[in-house]
Amino acid sequence: MTKSLSPSQFIMKTNNLKTQYPELDSVMAKLAKNLQNVLGENFVGLYLQGSLVLGDFDLTSDVDFIVVVNKELTEEEVKKVQYVHTNTYNQDNRWVKRLEYSYFPKNILRKTSSPFPITNDQKNKELWYFNNGHPTIERSDHCNTLVTRWTVREKGKAVIGPDPKSLIEPISPNTLRREIKDTLIGWGEYLLKNPKQYENRFYQSYLVLNFCRILHDLDKGEISSKLVGITWAKVNLDSKWIPLIDYCWEERKDTSISVKQPAKPEIYKQSLQFVKYAVEEGKRYIVN
Repeated sequence: MTKSLSPSQFIMKTNNLKTQYPELDSVMAKLAKNLQNVLGENFVGLYLQGSLVLGDFDLTSDVDFIVVVNKELTEEEVKKVQYVHTNTYNQDNRWVKRLEYSYFPKNILRKTSSPFPITNDQKNKELWYFNNGHPTIERSDHCNTLVTRWTVREKGKAVIGPDPKSLIEPISPNTLRREIKDTLIGWGEYLLKNPKQYENRFYQSYLVLNFCRILHDLDKGEISSKLVGITWAKVNLDSKWIPLIDYCWEERKDTSISVKQPAKPEIYKQSLQFVKYAVEEGKRYIVN
């Protein structure tokens, strides 16, 4: 039987704000406590990640985090966490429709796993996962990456749980670079072959900003925010992309931006050209 953590090992203070949005802090604190209650000794901790800890989190951002458990969720536990998520999702505030998170068994979190290159055991990489804005749990490898592990270990904030460094092994810069390069090329080539599914106002900007960040992270061997990424890109990439980068950053500030809104054909064309450029830059990068 897993030994329960003592109260001193937990971080659970709703008045100790972890973001600049008190309502979001309240949502996360209540969600963490509710999951702890239904999972009992299988619950280890809940950790903020993504832009919440990297910087430039705003009203358009996803609320990214992971839940760590001692062992794989049972069928009954999956029903329990779905119940907790549904009750959270039905609350009347903007944040509950932006939650994105996976359940990591401790033994899986300690292993290395990357989405690219695609292998025959992709199904084995899947975790229980709630997609951004989705009400129903599913299986996905979305969070099962070195990027997630590095971010949680080096920058993550525990809402409840022990220090994430006690749960995740260190990841070297070059190990991280290899995953970043594989993802840059793999995802970039995929979306260039399947551009229609990304052809909307949200993604025409997101792709440019995210590939700026990916190129920065490949260069530095660490994970950064989009703002850090575009600042670096405007200095280090071909200057012809600066107007597009600036346009996309301004678009991101519009809190009404949505995947349901149409893309501007000329802007989306430029965004795809930038992705192609980024993929070629990635292919040229040598990881030792």
